[in-house]
Amino acid sequence: MYIGNIKNHLLYEKIQKAALYKDDHIQVMLLNLPQGQELKPHTSPKDAFCVVEQGEVEFVLEEQVYLLKKGDLFHFKAGQVHSLKALSDFSMLIVK
Repeated sequence: MYIGNIKNHLLYEKIQKAALYKDDHIQVMLLNLPQGQELKPHTSPKDAFCVVEQGEVEFVLEEQVYLLKKGDLFHFKAGQVHSLKALSDFSMLIVK
């Protein structure tokens, strides 16, 4: 089954979160942040696995700062406080 091409979803006019796939067990989302935009501290109700698709971001997880760039993979647990600030136009896939 063909779902689409990620390049069709890489838009940076505003902060954008798009659901690419969802079923009873898994959800795949794409998060786009234009350069300079931020997501304030928040939590997720599920564990998340993320893949940086484009750009660089300052990712703060439980007060520890990580600089993430294209190709980086990372994981965090449900309930952990995290925030993001795009250092360039930034996109990542989020699998929950």
